Amino acid sequence: MEFLPEARSLRARDDVVVRAVRSTDVGELSVVMSARGGTAEEHVDRARRLIGRLSVLSVAEMDDALVGWSGAQKAVIEVGGAPEWLIAGLTVVPAQRRRGIAARLLGDVVAKLRTWEPKSPVFSVINAQNPASVALHEGLGFREVARGVTFARIEFTGGEGVLLRHG
Repeated sequence: MEFLPEARSLRARDDVVVRAVRSTDVGELSVVMSARGGTAEEHVDRARRLIGRLSVLSVAEMDDALVGWSGAQKAVIEVGGAPEWLIAGLTVVPAQRRRGIAARLLGDVVAKLRTWEPKSPVFSVINAQNPASVALHEGLGFREVARGVTFARIEFTGGEGVLLRHG
């Protein structure tokens, strides 16, 4: 679905539940992860590792199926810096995009981090070629800090990433 900044979301879904991931969600999480490329089978091990290592991992569930995920972990954003909270991913399956699910997921992750460390900033790095994600983050209070080729050891397709900060 093409990003049109002036377009409104289809509608917020009241039947979407955002909750903490469970160890039994590995298979469904891998299906959601495949929305960004690859097959669900190729993502099973990565889904299992995410469940085991992320400090916060929230999923969106609708009609007894996972439709999205987001999480956060401590990571070094820039070489030589101290570990900071970093959004570790945000994905919603294509059929459910533009319905407010990504905002609910990201908001849930930030809220959880705020309860643990109210004064700590939360960072996110996004490919500059993804204006929908940049706009979503900005709508939730993130502000652009910098643009560059690499942040948190992530190199960006197209050569430019956006570093955003909340708090």
